[in-house]
Amino acid sequence: MKKGDLIHVRACKSDGTIYRSWHATIESVETDAIVTISPIGDPVQDLVRGSFRARHILRSYYWLDRFYNLIEVFGDDGNLRQIYINVASPPRLEDGHMDYTDHELDVSKVPNRKAELVDEDEFAEAIVKYRYSQEFQQKLWHVAMEAMDLAGRWQAGSVPYFGGDRA
Repeated sequence: MKKGDLIHVRACKSDGTIYRSWHATIESVETDAIVTISPIGDPVQDLVRGSFRARHILRSYYWLDRFYNLIEVFGDDGNLRQIYINVASPPRLEDGHMDYTDHELDVSKVPNRKAELVDEDEFAEAIVKYRYSQEFQQKLWHVAMEAMDLAGRWQAGSVPYFGGDRA
């Protein structure tokens, strides 16, 4: 896996169901993280919404030792629209794809506003559906608070450049 490689990203529910998938280009590989980029218009497969085209330019950070991933969301004008953090498992890499388990609790930060916790209702449903233990719930709440702090101080990079079809 190296810069410029295409990777299939799959977001999973806690029962292993893939609920969303897309292809992304690897922007960088570090010892502790993989950074991917995706252009506007790339196809996304979603279990509920079906197939659709991405409406934003994305740069995603997947840390190998953290229970969240971070997405920089850019508009077609190149301006940052949002920082979005999924409370999720570290990524699992295998055979040209990268999977992570989404634990339903998220953080959203738009420019000039404070970070906010979102999807608490989905998290409450997941607690029941997937039988998250009290200990696991506490861990995820702690991770969410850490993600809130990170979102508040995150300095986004410049909008990714896509030469030709991909980066």
